[in-house]
Amino acid sequence: MSLSGEERAQALRLSEKLADDFDQERAARFSYEHQDKEWYEDFSTLFNMITDPDFCLSAGTWATIAGALAYVVFPVDIIPDFIPLIGWLDDVFVLGWVMKVLADEVADYQNFCQYRVTPIMVDAYA
Repeated sequence: MSLSGEERAQALRLSEKLADDFDQERAARFSYEHQDKEWYEDFSTLFNMITDPDFCLSAGTWATIAGALAYVVFPVDIIPDFIPLIGWLDDVFVLGWVMKVLADEVADYQNFCQYRVTPIMVDAYA
C-alpha cells in the first residue's frame, strides 16, 4: 500500500489525535488479557517499541504506534469489538497496516532487542 504525501499527512494527524488517548497502563492490561489472540505478537511488539526507555522513536512514529494501539484498545471503533467474529477485523487491519508501514522501524527495534540481549564476544587473542 502506497500513500500520497497528503494521505500520509492525514494519517499522521489521525494518529496524533488518537495518540492523545493512549494510556500505557490500559494498553498493558489489554495486552495481558489478549495473549491468546493471533494479533497479540504485533500488538506486543508495537507496545514494547513505544514504552522501551532505551529505544528512540521519531515523534511521528511514536504517534502512529500510539494511535494504532489506542484504536485497538478502545472497544468502540469502526466495527465495535463486542460484535462476534467480525468485531476485531478493523483492529487486526490497523495493526497489520502499522506493522507494514513501519516495517523498517519494527526491524530496527527487533535488531536492537537482539543486540541488547546478545553478549558481545571479544577475541582475547586479537
